[in-house]
Amino acid sequence: MAIVLTVMNMKGGVGKTTVSMHLGGALTRYVLNPAHGYKVLLIDYDPQFNLSQSYLKSKAYFDLDEKRLTTLRVLLGDEQLNPYEIQVPGKHAPPKVAEVAVNVYKMRNGALLDLVPSTLDLMYVALGQSSAQLQPMEERFAKFITECRTIYDVVIIDCHPAGSVFTKTSLQNSDHVIIPVVPQKFSVRGIGLMLKFIEAKKEGAKGPTPHILFNSVSRKGISAEEVAIRSNPAFAGKCLTHTLKKYGAFSDPEEGVGFVWGSKKPYSKEAVHNLLAVVNEIRTRVGITP
Repeated sequence: MAIVLTVMNMKGGVGKTTVSMHLGGALTRYVLNPAHGYKVLLIDYDPQFNLSQSYLKSKAYFDLDEKRLTTLRVLLGDEQLNPYEIQVPGKHAPPKVAEVAVNVYKMRNGALLDLVPSTLDLMYVALGQSSAQLQPMEERFAKFITECRTIYDVVIIDCHPAGSVFTKTSLQNSDHVIIPVVPQKFSVRGIGLMLKFIEAKKEGAKGPTPHILFNSVSRKGISAEEVAIRSNPAFAGKCLTHTLKKYGAFSDPEEGVGFVWGSKKPYSKEAVHNLLAVVNEIRTRVGITP
């Protein structure tokens, strides 16, 4: 059964999509299970669809979007969109994973990376907040994730950075939450709010385990802001030891190219080693089998 991770922060500009894309890619391409390679699914659950743009060619993406083979179909099915009305799915059964998951990588050892793309039309869904109207979407998403768990080893959800049906359904169906943080003046406040939000969305005693990942940090030394966060008793045990450093090779890829594993930018090898240190720590913490 797959481990489900949501990558989320209520604050924008912290690199959550960068973390999602590189975590999924590295698990597929580098971190090898002795028995078989990891089968990884990325779910783009953000209307900005940056994760989709990073891995898919424009033509392929817009073909999928036109056919509505995106996360929108998971929530709504074939209902016609109306931007002026709250959308409610008529059926509680989501599509099969194979209908909406597109393959990105397939490795010789059996590892693969699939992606469920997002769409700007998801913004229409975010307009509806009535609990009665959201319940069918929540049920569809939960059933979809249940099937995903039977197919993949790891499912990574790149989640919309705001309180909505996306954040609620992600947290309710995840085992762990990776919280990317750029150590800055107001980071402590943002982490505190994020942890409260995770706690509030728990169903009874059940809820995902949070992990704080410092992103885009200096390659030398440690900032006062990071020290303050690591010293805070409320956060200390949740902070990953390794951090993602600020390397040009991590710059946002587009249309399937420009990833760190194919980069020729300065310090690319160091960037790969840095990424793998982070990925292996996450793998150990969340219990992805070696």
